[in-house]
Amino acid sequence: MANSDNVIRAGLTPKLRDIPNLISGLTYTPSDASKHVVSPSSFSSSSSSVLYNPPVPEFSVVQVKLYPQQAETHRSVGGPSVAIVTGGRGVVEWDGEKRERLEVGFGDVFFVGAGTEVQLKSEGEEDFVVYRAFVEVT
Repeated sequence: MANSDNVIRAGLTPKLRDIPNLISGLTYTPSDASKHVVSPSSFSSSSSSVLYNPPVPEFSVVQVKLYPQQAETHRSVGGPSVAIVTGGRGVVEWDGEKRERLEVGFGDVFFVGAGTEVQLKSEGEEDFVVYRAFVEVT
């Protein structure tokens, strides 16, 4: 569901369930499963970052897997990003008035402002895995 203040409740909570509105909002058009598959593509010059770009304008996701001591730079994107570390630990660097640096590890979440180029560096003995969701505002 796209960003909205409107919610059609379908159950799972004791709040009011609006079944007629839920049913009227569903699409019952069958299609081949391949229509809904998001094919990954490269996000950077290396194979460490894979872009999953679904056919919706709300967001895209980049999966980053860096081996120990590996680093990678991500180009700036036109909108904000939210990232979560799902494996290992590392450093996120970006250019502000001075070179800014943030140490992150498993379970940490961080924000990347629109138009900000970032460098991700793996530290430690395990792979550094980050998922970054963003919107490419044009």
